[in-house]
Amino acid sequence: TIDERLMELNHATGQFYKGNLRSGQVLETETSIIVIGDVNPGASIVSKGNIVILGSLKGTAFAGASGNEDAFVLALDMAPVQIRIADTIARSPDKPAREGAREPKVAFLEDGNIYIEPLGRKTIRDLRL
Repeated sequence: TIDERLMELNHATGQFYKGNLRSGQVLETETSIIVIGDVNPGASIVSKGNIVILGSLKGTAFAGASGNEDAFVLALDMAPVQIRIADTIARSPDKPAREGAREPKVAFLEDGNIYIEPLGRKTIRDLRL
């Protein structure tokens, strides 16, 4: 079902996927992807480019799957189980953020570490495309 939907999408520079990913579903793409929906626990996204989630990321995200260290993961509600960028992996903290602390965040790789920061002018300006 997800594979059939992806076949319909444009492979030029990026893709859109509309819908929620449930536990056990894996969305893989050769390009960057924008998900209009949530990535629930147990679901995964794997992209050779960037991942932008217009919803909640509560599953697993793997950006830069081809080794692209400039890839990033952006979500309106960032609460992943795991984020991987290129060959670097980060787990979410054992203690979840407070409910009221939700805000758009971006995860990026710098000096061999994955950092997750609130989305703002400075972080947007510093993203490498």
